[in-house]
Amino acid sequence: MKMVNTSVSAIEKPPKNVKKAEDNELIMSQFTKAVFWNCDLTKFDYKRDKDYIIKRILEAGFENDEFLMWKLYSYDDIKNVAVNMETLDEDMVAYMAFVLSISQSEFRCYKKKPWYRK
Repeated sequence: MKMVNTSVSAIEKPPKNVKKAEDNELIMSQFTKAVFWNCDLTKFDYKRDKDYIIKRILEAGFENDEFLMWKLYSYDDIKNVAVNMETLDEDMVAYMAFVLSISQSEFRCYKKKPWYRK
């Protein structure tokens, strides 16, 4: 009978900072359904559709959705999408500027306000 080494050092564990696909799918399923009322989240790819998902959460998401967004996406991904959004509520711009430690003037929507807010 052959002995198999099952000690902790012999078993390779994935690094803790690497997310598994199953975890990301679980996170996607926990977003508030009202935010994605016109979409089927089961058909979304969290990598391919990250811009759309982040935009929807910043525009209409709840606190829990924002928490899940930070778990699912990197700081740089969220920053790139937020800074380049054409429209974003003024309060959300102020909040994201604080969280991202950047000036509000770096946001595209802060520089060019929509016609209905002039």
